Amino acid sequence: MNDVGVPAPAAAPRRKERWWLHVLLLVLTLATTSYAGAGFAINFRPALLRMGATPADVLAHLVEGAFSFSLPLLGILVAHELGHYLVCRKYGIDASPPYFIPFPSLVGTMGAFIRIREPIRDKRQLFDMAVAGPIAGFVVAVPLLAWGVSHSRVNPSPALGDGTVIFQYPLLVQLFQKLFVGATYTSIDVIEHPVFLAAWFGLFVTAMNLLPLGQLDGGHTIYAVFGRFQRVIALPLLVVLALLGLKWPGWWVWVLFTLFTGFRHPPVLNEDEPLDDRRKLVAAGVLLIFVLCFAPVPIEIL
Repeated sequence: MNDVGVPAPAAAPRRKERWWLHVLLLVLTLATTSYAGAGFAINFRPALLRMGATPADVLAHLVEGAFSFSLPLLGILVAHELGHYLVCRKYGIDASPPYFIPFPSLVGTMGAFIRIREPIRDKRQLFDMAVAGPIAGFVVAVPLLAWGVSHSRVNPSPALGDGTVIFQYPLLVQLFQKLFVGATYTSIDVIEHPVFLAAWFGLFVTAMNLLPLGQLDGGHTIYAVFGRFQRVIALPLLVVLALLGLKWPGWWVWVLFTLFTGFRHPPVLNEDEPLDDRRKLVAAGVLLIFVLCFAPVPIEIL
């Protein structure tokens, strides 16, 4: 995710970065995601806690499970944000290093973002910056997903009750299931490996950021492709997302975010100039990534 400011007369001078803050947030996010990962590890191998294992064995298992979730997840988030950051540096755009967001939740984080401190006035630069993050995060997530799918195990006695969390699988997960397991299955049928869940969340973050609205990566991308026509299609897309919120209320958070930041993209100087064919091909690839990662109801709690 990124934060593009309103066009200003001149770029602000590059400031000295507070690296201590970025490192602190990264360490705190590692802690909160590792705590979430320890819970996934217990779910993945509950027998370890029932078979009289020594405290040292239990601790080793929990640490392994914690980091097998947190490190892959942070790898995906780092790749995503560095994609944005490095493109900004390439074009001389003043942007902050990634801010990570530790949050005590199911996965231990609300993601990460960079802050772009000056307007991006060129549509090609805007496009390159927007797509670099989702592409980089997706490239890291794919091999992790393949490994996680092949190492998740069958749930012999699924117990469904109040508070049971069901992860809905996007198309890419189903394709990998057919490739590595030979059949598709649901979150009820298996106990997901922590690496699988890290990759799943990476796909979820990618899909959210590629929503073609406002200041999200998808909003920047669709504006770079269609120019001022983006303002014509923004409202219907927002309505569709609001309707999806009837199935999963989490989408309403992004509706409010879009209304707060503006669903019409701020103009750039060359908004009527078409992108070159190479970037149009990349845009088609990014659309495919969105389709592969998107799930209308990502999480269901029974």
